[in-house]
Amino acid sequence: MGATSLPALAASSPPPTVSTLDRQLLTAAHQGNLWEITTSLQAQSAANSACVRRAAADFIRDHRTLDAGVVKTAAKLGVALPSGQSGAQSKQTAALKSLAGTPAYDAAWLKDQYPAHVQTLALIDKEIASGTSPLVKSLAKSARPVVVRHTQMVNHGVCHA
Repeated sequence: MGATSLPALAASSPPPTVSTLDRQLLTAAHQGNLWEITTSLQAQSAANSACVRRAAADFIRDHRTLDAGVVKTAAKLGVALPSGQSGAQSKQTAALKSLAGTPAYDAAWLKDQYPAHVQTLALIDKEIASGTSPLVKSLAKSARPVVVRHTQMVNHGVCHA
């Protein structure tokens, strides 16, 4: 009988360290991007003003790009992302949809966009200051100017696109 050889064990590196804050940013950013894309697609046909439609078009483009980075980073780090918006975001989306085409739609869309971006900016700044994953911190740093610009576009519920 010949000697049998054991298959070589593949050297595996330990999974990268991902803090609770890193996971929180990835999850919130993904859900926020999904919400932004959905409500901005809705605004393309439901908004009354050209300013809101222009802002929504920018949001769609930018949040699709941002979410691609979030999904890629989460996959590299082994972080599972939710498949959809949060329950609160779904309720906001439905409330906005119920106003589609009415004079109240634009103000409601802007009113919802501003605090969403302010909250996202606060989480980004927290990640930049205290996150542990270099990949997530880099993602936050690259997203920050986009979120700042969006916040300025819907400053205090007034369209500045």
